[in-house]
Parts: sequence; structure tokens; C-alpha cells
Amino acid sequence: MKKILLATTVLASVALAGHAVAGDDAVKIGVLNDQSSSFSALGGTEVVHAVEMAIRDFGGEVLGKPIELLSADHQNKPDVGLAIAREWLEQDDVDVIADVTNSAIALGVNTLLGKHGKIGLFVSPITDRPTEGDCNGYVVAWAYDAYSTVGTTVKALLEGGGKSFFILSPDYEAGKVQEAWVETAVTEGGGEISGKIRAPLGTTDFSSYLLQAQASGAEAIIMNLSGPELVNALKQAQEFGIIDAGQNIAVTFLHQSDARAIGPEALQGVRFSAPWFWNKDDASRTFGNAMKEITGNAPGWVAAGNYSAVTAYLKAVAAAGTDDPDAVLDEMRSMEIEDFFVQNGELYPNGRLIHDMYLLEVKAPSEIEEGDDYFKLVHTVPAEEAFRPHSETTCELPE
Repeated sequence: MKKILLATTVLASVALAGHAVAGDDAVKIGVLNDQSSSFSALGGTEVVHAVEMAIRDFGGEVLGKPIELLSADHQNKPDVGLAIAREWLEQDDVDVIADVTNSAIALGVNTLLGKHGKIGLFVSPITDRPTEGDCNGYVVAWAYDAYSTVGTTVKALLEGGGKSFFILSPDYEAGKVQEAWVETAVTEGGGEISGKIRAPLGTTDFSSYLLQAQASGAEAIIMNLSGPELVNALKQAQEFGIIDAGQNIAVTFLHQSDARAIGPEALQGVRFSAPWFWNKDDASRTFGNAMKEITGNAPGWVAAGNYSAVTAYLKAVAAAGTDDPDAVLDEMRSMEIEDFFVQNGELYPNGRLIHDMYLLEVKAPSEIEEGDDYFKLVHTVPAEEAFRPHSETTCELPE
């Protein structure tokens, strides 16, 4: 199988000890994500740069072995993504697969990782199945899930007096997960669902969906969209005068690239939850400014989460004295995980990393003091409150 047919890009620029031979002569990290379609702005090549920086900051080697980075664009196509992952695991001796944008692709990669006994550091996918019903013990979910993001956002709307909600979601696995969690959070909080609808991935014209949301009479429209879809939907909502007519619009989460594309004028006052933002504190700003020097833009939490996850993995390899997956995972579960991205971290046995989450608000243009400084902290949600308690997990792993 030729890599070029899979639109795979291989980067070995951070293998500081020269060309690495497959097998135990190198520690290989593969970044698998979307670098050319709907999700590319949320992470894409920015994640690759972040992981390159993590490897350089670690020193470029571990246990006397060079650290080699492979990067691939799965184009949001499950068949492409799974073919790449299978080749990495079966032919290229990749030790860990990171990021894995797109929940549908992540579920297939999760199965492959379990079969081959290799580690996955999942940052982008919102689905919790790799750490719940489909768990195999080899995937670590680093950043967030539907429980931690949707619950925080909906709770804030309910506490603000909202009672009726219309849900607009993308028609793929992650969208279905978000829709279900919004519905659960609303009903458990005493609200009601006035309507819901799903838009196909890649939708550019949201007119018919927004008209249905308007007609529902819901006090709040929750958009479970991201990337270009969120940009288009919010701009069209402004054109239709939905907010001026009295309906609130909320997003379950917002990325740095979304705010950059949409602009604070259209977003000011919008609240959402996130695992991190670049201007949160001094340590976060240090990372953010380092990324700015590389990409020209402040990074989003997907890039920061991958830097954090890869760094923790490399520390675990060094502490374990081996890159054996089971030994490394044992070390990760026992080690303290605390850095600029993870505050009050704890890695559950099912692979879910919990940490503080943040309720953020988009600043008004007059509040922005520097480029890309779009968000302000409204409330910190402690790790134990933000994530589902481990006592409620459906993951069943052998002792």
C-alpha cells in the first residue's frame, strides 16, 4: 500500500538523531487528523506543529532513542483514516496515535489500538465510547467529552432563565452525541426541547434550519456545530436577525479558529465551555506565544491538548524505563499530571483524564487588548464536577 494513495504526509523533522529504523530503534508518534477539510482549522497542521514543539522541548529523544513524528491527513474519510492507522500499526511500528479528529474515525482507530495493544492519545473526538462501552484500556481521552462541555453550557443557560431550547446539530457521530447530551442536560435541568434538527457535514446554507429554529419559539438555540459550519450558521443567524428578535444563541463549544473567522462583533457575549484557552494564565500565554511564532496565530485547545498529552506520554516512557504500552499506561495512571493545560488532573482506569473545565465568554471588541484575545474566564468548573464520576462508568476492563 503506497502512502501517497492515502494522502499521507510523513514528517521526520523532529527525529533529532537522524533516520530511525522501524522497531525498537525509535519511539514513533503518529498524528492522525483532518488537515484539508471541515475540521482542519480546529487543529490540523497546528497540532502537528504543537507536537513537533513538544518533542523538541523534551529533547528529541527518550531512553536513548530518537523520537520520530509521523503526520497524516485522513480528510475526514473513515476508510482513509483507518487505512492509515492500520498501516502505521502493522507496518511502521508506530507506538502511539494522537489527536484523531472525527469521532467516527476515532471509534475505528480505537478498535485497531485495542487489537494491536498500542496507545491512543485522543484529544479531538467528543465521543466517550473509547473510554466507556467500547473501552479496551489503550485509549487515553485527554481533553473533553460531551458530558463536560454540554453540561456546563446548558446549566449556564438554565440558570440565566432559559427554559425552552432548539437543538441544531451536525449529522454525524459527534453531532448525535452532543444532541443527546443537550437533550439530557435540558430535561434534567427542568427545561424543554422545542425542536431539533441535524444538518449534513459540509452544509453551507443553514437558512431552512434557522427558519425552523425561529418558528419553534424556543428561547435558546443551541448550535452543536464547529468549523466552517458554525461560521456559516452564525453569520446567517445574524442576517436573519434572530438575536435581535429575542432568541438567544449558544454554542456547546467554540474554538479559537472559529472566533477568528467569525469575529467578536458577531460573537460578543456568547458563552461556551472549553478545556483551555491560550490567555488563561502565564503558563498558557507562554505556550500560546511560542505557537504564535510558528503559525502566526494564537493556538486553540486542540493543539495545546496534544502538546500536553504527548509530553505526558514521553515523561511516562522515561519514568517506566520502557516504551512497552502496558508499562507506560501504568505509569501514566500513577504519575501526577499537571501542566499549563491540565489543572487538577486525574487519569481514571478507563482512560478518561479529568481536569478543570472553564466557562468562557467572547469579549466585546472594546475589551480586546491584543490580537486573538477573544475569550474571558467566567467560571472554573472543578474536575470532579465537570466530568462523569468514575463510579458511573460503563467500561468493564479486566482487573
